Amino acid sequence: MKTERQKSWRIGVIAFVSILAVLLAASSLRAQEPKAIDLGTYPGGTWAEGWDINDFGVVVGLGDIPGGNTRPIGVALRGSRALQWFDLGTLGGERTDSWVMCMEIANTGLIVGHAPTQKGDVHAFAWTPKSKMVDIGTLEGHINSAAFGVNKLGSLIVGWSGVELWGSDALPVAWTSVVAWTPNGPTVSWKIHKLDTEGFDSATAWTVNDFGQIVGEAWDNSAQVNVGVLWNPVAGGKGWKVMRLEASPDYPNGVARDINELGEIVGLAINSDWSTALPALWKPATLLRRSWNLTVLPTLSGLSQGWNPALGINDAGNIVGVSNDADGNWLAARWSTKDPQFIQVLGFPGDWSVAVKVNNNGIAVGGFGVGDGPEHAAAVRFR
Repeated sequence: MKTERQKSWRIGVIAFVSILAVLLAASSLRAQEPKAIDLGTYPGGTWAEGWDINDFGVVVGLGDIPGGNTRPIGVALRGSRALQWFDLGTLGGERTDSWVMCMEIANTGLIVGHAPTQKGDVHAFAWTPKSKMVDIGTLEGHINSAAFGVNKLGSLIVGWSGVELWGSDALPVAWTSVVAWTPNGPTVSWKIHKLDTEGFDSATAWTVNDFGQIVGEAWDNSAQVNVGVLWNPVAGGKGWKVMRLEASPDYPNGVARDINELGEIVGLAINSDWSTALPALWKPATLLRRSWNLTVLPTLSGLSQGWNPALGINDAGNIVGVSNDADGNWLAARWSTKDPQFIQVLGFPGDWSVAVKVNNNGIAVGGFGVGDGPEHAAAVRFR
């Protein structure tokens, strides 16, 4: 998240006194003081980034290990192995960049990401404590793929497949789970599907909810714009149909980065020359989720400048990402679907920070740094 690498707990209330109810109703979102946890790095490593956290408090991301190679890594916030990093390994190859990482983790414990093969290509993987890392492959004719998202149920993975790494030939894909019953019990394999790209030249899928709604971005060559897109599942299991999300006239480019179970989507609204990105929220306009309305969220500086992506959203409507303050510092930030004017610094340590995802218990995960020093993974509990 630095230049290359620098580039609720639900509150139970018994309303036995009306005064208490009034006090709770009057309490501001701003009064909730975040509590930060410095997760550091993998033992012997020098840097780490947190990219996702499930509802059981398991953080996944990437970082280096002794020797300098990058690995997909994770750490639990609680339990018998709390705060002890684990290394998922690779698909046989080694790299020192961010093409080796965990992207998301399901509530089932399934972790998805991408890692190098023995041939030097990068392939999407699915990992469980039982199966370990499994190569889930590419589309026919492609040699690279990446898994960016998985739903909470662990039944649907999304990402892209292509010949080049992040090249113009990238195609959005989804992997569906296939369960086979053997004498030793059930086994799971993954079937890849190309997603609909009608009207677009290339696209990628970022993540998916348990309703099978997939969000991402696509390039429209005729209009010369990058747009946020949503793939809705077609009835009868006949794939997904792509639709473009609303754009702002002043910010015609867009990226959709996360979606919750209510169909609320967050991402970026970007101006024509890509010098400014503002946090974006798309909310379903109807209960049937056939159209979405765009709201551009505030920035820490109060100005429409800098790079201010909204990256994650939970089912309670808490949004996290990063925003530039008045001094131009990148700071992890929080917004809310319940109050589109609300914005809060999340309180990560360091001079700069970013929050990438937030779970349904109000714990955000990301990274921070001090000056030009190495990045540490971090988590913040704000409820």
